[in-house]
Amino acid sequence: MKKYINLLMGVVCALVSCIIAYADGPVKEGNAIVGHVIEKGSEAGLPYATVLLVETGEGTVTDAGGYFRFKKLPAGEYTLKVQIMGYTTQVKKVTVSKDFVVDMHFVMEEESIMTDEVVVSANRNETSRKVAPVVVNVMSNKLFEIVNSTDLAKSLNYQSGLRVENNCQNCGFPQVRINGLEGPYSQILINSRPVMSALSGVYGLEQIPTNMIERVEVVRGGGSALFGANAVGVPLTSLPKTPFVIHFRWLLPCRT
Repeated sequence: MKKYINLLMGVVCALVSCIIAYADGPVKEGNAIVGHVIEKGSEAGLPYATVLLVETGEGTVTDAGGYFRFKKLPAGEYTLKVQIMGYTTQVKKVTVSKDFVVDMHFVMEEESIMTDEVVVSANRNETSRKVAPVVVNVMSNKLFEIVNSTDLAKSLNYQSGLRVENNCQNCGFPQVRINGLEGPYSQILINSRPVMSALSGVYGLEQIPTNMIERVEVVRGGGSALFGANAVGVPLTSLPKTPFVIHFRWLLPCRT
């Protein structure tokens, strides 16, 4: 029993010494640069961003959480340049010293000249675009933010040719109409799979929040019936967002 008490006291003393040392001031383990590259708005880390030291030509790539690190750098002034496709380039000046570690933070903005994601939907035969029977319109999540819609029913009104109306004086269920056809004739697909029946497609429009949708594809034309038995009017394909993992680091510097 006495052995375990001595071991516990040793651990407590080590923790207290670390806290006292950290309270005295930052640990002098300099000649290094650490940083984090995130996306503006979502605050999510950007992986595989290129980080370059302009003066030395040394470079690295951010990890899955958007973190990077340069070690064993001579003291002096450096220029950090961060690049990633689809975002504006960020350049910052930094001074490296042997007395501390420099912590940099880069917030990347989307490049305005970049276009939206291109989605190609076609059949197995070579067909000219002018005579193609199927036309696909895409609604991105940026549209959901602009119109401030909280569910799928409030977003479809902003797509040409679609109309969402509320029926039934008792329950007030919404249904999407196209070409005069009622809601059960429109097939609701989740990730290109008909997981919702005709009845669920009517009552389920308000049960699909826009914050989990990456984009919505509206397929028009006679070939739309190939997506499901209920896709006589139009199939609405809701593609959910890719889940991401929140990364964090806990650093407890100590010195002896």
